[in-house]
Amino acid sequence: MLDERRWAIEREIMRRRFPWILPFETESGCIGFFGQLRGPKTGVRYEILIKIPANLYPETEPPIYLEPRIGGNWRADNVNRNPNGKLCYDRPGFEAWHPARGTFANCVLVAADYLKSQGA
Repeated sequence: MLDERRWAIEREIMRRRFPWILPFETESGCIGFFGQLRGPKTGVRYEILIKIPANLYPETEPPIYLEPRIGGNWRADNVNRNPNGKLCYDRPGFEAWHPARGTFANCVLVAADYLKSQGA
């Protein structure tokens, strides 16, 4: 379960590495970040949303959502129950999610790598 200290650290990491991707908290108890990533090859802007119920973080990796969708790598979202599903990705070059070391910033890097792999 997320504590205030960890959430403050997560926001600071994101502010330093990806200042254009902003934090949010919902009244229903979710936390996350939203903003834009640019496709490295095409320059197309993709909206990125990384969202998870605070009571599941950091034990559970937060789902990643990209709009417009690219590729066919979407699967059922058992965390947020998004009917459109979440991004399904391999983690080549990235270690598996580990609650003590994983961060929202890691998820942004995975999303950027995914866009690159899709020729975006």
